Amino acid sequence: MKSAQTKKSVSVPTALRRAGLLGGTLALATAAQAGMVTDPHGNVGYDSAAECDAAVQAGNARYYQPVTTRPAARKKGEAAVRTIRLSELASATAQAAGLRYAAADYARGACDLGIRHAQGRPDITPELVGKWVPFSPDMRLNLYTDAAGQPVRATMAQCDNGFSGNLPRPVPPAPVLAQPAPARIEALPNQCFAHILYPARFETRTERVLVAPATQREEVIPATYKTVTEQVLVQPETRQQVVEPAQLRTVTEQVVVRPAGVRDEPVAPTFKTTTEQLTTRAATTRYEVQPPIYKNVFERVVDVPEHTIQRVIPAKYKEVQERVLVNAATTRTETVPTRYRSEVERVLVRPEVLQYVPVVLPTKQVAEQRLRSAATTKVVPVPAAMETAVVPVEVRPASVRREAVPAAYDVVTEQVKVSEPYREWRRGRAWVNQAVDVVPVRGFVVDPSGQFKGYRVEGRTLVAAATGGVSRGVVDKGLTQADNTDLEDDVWCLVDVPAQYQTVTRQVLRAPATLSDVPVPAEYKNVTRQAVVREATVRTESVPAVYQSVYRTEIDFDRARALGFQFNQAGELVATPTGQRVSRVASVKPGPGVQLDRALAPDSWVREVLIRAEYRNVTRYVPEQAAAVRVVEVPEAWRTIQRRVEVEPARTETVTVPATYKSVPKQVLVRPEITRQVAEPAETTTVTRYEVDQPASLRQLEVPAVVQPVSRQEVAKAASVREEVVPAVYRTETRQVIDQPATTRVVEVPAVYDTLSWLVKVGEAREEKREVMCETNTAPQKIQQVQRALQAGGFNPGAENGVLGQQTLEAVARYQRARGLPVHGYLDIETVRALGVAPN
Repeated sequence: MKSAQTKKSVSVPTALRRAGLLGGTLALATAAQAGMVTDPHGNVGYDSAAECDAAVQAGNARYYQPVTTRPAARKKGEAAVRTIRLSELASATAQAAGLRYAAADYARGACDLGIRHAQGRPDITPELVGKWVPFSPDMRLNLYTDAAGQPVRATMAQCDNGFSGNLPRPVPPAPVLAQPAPARIEALPNQCFAHILYPARFETRTERVLVAPATQREEVIPATYKTVTEQVLVQPETRQQVVEPAQLRTVTEQVVVRPAGVRDEPVAPTFKTTTEQLTTRAATTRYEVQPPIYKNVFERVVDVPEHTIQRVIPAKYKEVQERVLVNAATTRTETVPTRYRSEVERVLVRPEVLQYVPVVLPTKQVAEQRLRSAATTKVVPVPAAMETAVVPVEVRPASVRREAVPAAYDVVTEQVKVSEPYREWRRGRAWVNQAVDVVPVRGFVVDPSGQFKGYRVEGRTLVAAATGGVSRGVVDKGLTQADNTDLEDDVWCLVDVPAQYQTVTRQVLRAPATLSDVPVPAEYKNVTRQAVVREATVRTESVPAVYQSVYRTEIDFDRARALGFQFNQAGELVATPTGQRVSRVASVKPGPGVQLDRALAPDSWVREVLIRAEYRNVTRYVPEQAAAVRVVEVPEAWRTIQRRVEVEPARTETVTVPATYKSVPKQVLVRPEITRQVAEPAETTTVTRYEVDQPASLRQLEVPAVVQPVSRQEVAKAASVREEVVPAVYRTETRQVIDQPATTRVVEVPAVYDTLSWLVKVGEAREEKREVMCETNTAPQKIQQVQRALQAGGFNPGAENGVLGQQTLEAVARYQRARGLPVHGYLDIETVRALGVAPN
């Protein structure tokens, strides 16, 4: 059983057997050792205040020694500091009573809780934080007192480190236990008893203490902002002129190109050429109207239906050359496109605005004294005057302390046989040198009785050894019988396996645990007794009023004037340090061109900021010369042709012509008509000069009449100019404005409390006699019943061997703890009955 106090349990039957106390009274006690932590400097701390007090009361405590050095430092309200011993704190009776301490207990020393951060700095080594540390009554302390000379707090003199409170916790006096007179116990033949010592019981109590009273504080609520989105004009609405080109239509006419006749065919003259480059037009820029783009879709239609024709057998002609008119003199119309010029126009983007911006003035904190508690009077008790006398008093009478002497054990090492010697069959020639008998594999045959050479075998089972023991041989039963007299590589060997031993170390009881009586001498101490010289009275004192400083924020006009802010005779702010005019929000008149955040308070100051108008240069194209149509004279055209003269007249014959089909293109719009600016490079032309090398001559040829369709374009709709409206362009701007200005509010600060904890003794140490199981009132079979009952309840007692060993006693302790029974390390009669086992 492991806890803060480790108990060493002893096997009761073994202890009785070694001490020869069969049938007598069993008197055993447990030894307790307190949990203790040691830091690198040798200082110690205990897990509980009771353990620390017990160490100090027993005189074996290791007192704390500071490891740092620091001078004394007074705090607010402390008038003086002086060095005293810890035992001299016995005079601080009122201060100790306020902490629920007895000042007289400082004569024994102190046991205080180690804390990490007190007064803003570390006050003890990290290993002892949360542990109870003992302090000597001779330790030097710094005692801080107020103006009236009353103690306020105490610290360690060497390092000025504080304690868990203003004063350390004193060590209380040790409890005086009445020693009962030893009684003669007439033990029955089947009874055993054990004296069990129960330590004192302590209880932790807490108290809630006011550290700081409830107050008020002013808290600044920052201003809130909102996002405003507005449309800003980037480019106003304009108008532009768009050229619509002229529309043309195609007219097809049948023209007799050449009448039948005789033509004089000229023999072409020969020429020699001279070529040169001439610039016909300089480089320029033009506006080009790109016609819409179509894609062709072909559709199959009847081109010529089936019909009969009169086939003409042409006449026979001879060629006659003559000059004929190709095109008569006429006129044609040409479109002159619109000519533009670029103009730069300054456009207003944002008009001029007069914006009012809040003026930030310097502020200061102004303290106000507010009444916290009114003046009153209080009644102060005047203590009685006492006369001090020192008298020696017996603190603890002489007694006898019973100490437990633990059992002594010896470590014994011995050899334990693990297995007996045996024989077994092993396969392979590796075992031939160790074999008692060797048999080839084919000769290893089991007889009908299941034996081979005196050893009974059953398939792949154990082979019985010749000299006893357990064999681990394996037999292959699937082999066939054969007469093999020669040894082969694969053989079976009968091998002797010797006995196996193992070294075991165990503890053997050399001397059982006993009890010894140690005389404890009487303890005396000097007690200061006081006699009343003057009776206690009361006096009335005046308690002055208590004021509290409250700070508020207001404008620092002196600092504002020092910074250059200008004020008039009435103290009104009129201008900023830079000369900008300042006015109240309430005096600003709204109107066009005035921008003011309406979330500002009416009495706040604002300054004027003139935001100039913003302009932007916009380039646009203005027609300089409108589009027009001009008429161009086209001169007549002549050419020399050969005319045929009929020699034999033509004749006709009727012929049936089958229908013919054709694919007709169908146009689909891909891109509409657009206008673009095209840079036209300079145009050059190649001029070739012809010079007659040999003059032409004529010869007559018969020429048939030639008729062909001639297509020409004429203007269906003249070119024009139309006007389009270009809409205005806006952009969205987002900005933040004040939604609610900054304000202040009063926040209630709740009172701060602290919880103080201390230990209070709720039960004295006591000694109890209990009837336990021993060898006089039990037997191994009874212990086995207890072990079986523990095993059935889920508490593993180890082997069910009828011995009340260490593992069984630990299982008993776990069972007692789980069932709420007293846990003392023994198997008492009450626990046996709870397990359902008859104790007798």
